[in-house]
Amino acid sequence: MEKSATRPRFWAALQPGIVKLYKVAGLITLTAILIGLVGFLVVNVFYFFDHTWVRPIVLSPTHQKVVEAGSQLADAKMRATQLEADKVEIEASLASIDRAVVTDDTVIKEGEATPAPKGDAWTIHRDVERAKLDKENQVGQRAPLKQRLDSIALRVKDQDAVIKRLSASPYLKAIDGKVVLAFVPYQNLRNVKIGTKLYGCAWGLVACSPVGTVTTVLDGEVTEMHPHDETIQRGVMVQIDVKESAAGDTVLFAGSKPLWLF
Repeated sequence: MEKSATRPRFWAALQPGIVKLYKVAGLITLTAILIGLVGFLVVNVFYFFDHTWVRPIVLSPTHQKVVEAGSQLADAKMRATQLEADKVEIEASLASIDRAVVTDDTVIKEGEATPAPKGDAWTIHRDVERAKLDKENQVGQRAPLKQRLDSIALRVKDQDAVIKRLSASPYLKAIDGKVVLAFVPYQNLRNVKIGTKLYGCAWGLVACSPVGTVTTVLDGEVTEMHPHDETIQRGVMVQIDVKESAAGDTVLFAGSKPLWLF
């Protein structure tokens, strides 16, 4: 009887502590959920209005986009070389035709102007007719060759424009060694200039400090993902000088700390 009476008293004494423990655990859980929700809202609202973020990208000669840019430029130059070779070949053919036409004209002129000795009239007439036929054939070949030459000239011009565009690719900066660039979307470009300070944050948008500066704004449009919602953005690359620890960050901020005081 004493043991049965002791057990209810023990549980009765323990229950208030268990209830308090549940309350504390529930409060901590709700607080964590609230903090997470507030943080989620703050980050989404911040990136909706922010126009200072840039995305650092470490490039090396073996980086996929560097290799692709180098291959595309090499292919474009090879096509340009082939076009130049075709152009030279056609020009040589046209020059050969011009020389053949001059020769035929000489044969025709001399054959028609010079009285033929007895017995040679038929031979001279045959040579003149052959020269006339050859001239017609040569002149007939000139037109399509000239058309091909004009077409190649236009293709060479277009190919030169392609080479110029590909040569402006910022990814080619890393052909000979490692470089650190940063992607800047067009809507943020007004806040990024040569000499603009860059800030990196230890925890999302807080604990931020200067990590480097923008050194060069590069030509050529590129596309990269947004650091927060991963949408595809259009913009340009800038070359940056940053601490090695900041080069691998997901995002940096140009001009000031994202939340000013933090």
